[in-house]
Amino acid sequence: MPTLITRDQALQRIRDEGGEPACLMCAIASREVGELWTIHEDDEALVMLPRYVRRWGHVMVMPRAHVTSFSGVDPALWARCNLLAHQAARMVEAVMQPRRCYVASTGSSAGELTQSSRHLHIHVIPLYEADDRPSDIFSWQAGVYVGEPAEWAELQRRYRAAWPGAASPARP
Repeated sequence: MPTLITRDQALQRIRDEGGEPACLMCAIASREVGELWTIHEDDEALVMLPRYVRRWGHVMVMPRAHVTSFSGVDPALWARCNLLAHQAARMVEAVMQPRRCYVASTGSSAGELTQSSRHLHIHVIPLYEADDRPSDIFSWQAGVYVGEPAEWAELQRRYRAAWPGAASPARP
């Protein structure tokens, strides 16, 4: 069962695992910070399980190219990331059966932060409670969930089995 930890505990774990890289998303994609649980990965994009989540089953999609603004991202690449986010939302619905999913593109306007990144990315977040609101989902004030390696591996296995074209191999 995933464990709820405080925002401060999560931030300390993140610092302990990888310091404060110039770009958190690029460091994640290049496997420089902590363990990475991928669902789908190719030369252009990464679909993964972020390890600190407000709702269990959260998925993140990001372009591999370092982009921090919509004017700086190739439209075809951004369209592809959105297609992957749509596929991820369908996968989350099939596996987790939430009430609904939030899909939101984010990137920090405040610069690189320990819990955020300027690097554009898309969150796919399952909602289980009728009163879930964006302010609850995108804030760590009430803490975040973390899992044990076996829990991440099981969620990754279930998601990969439900991913479109699941017969094609994904990188470890």
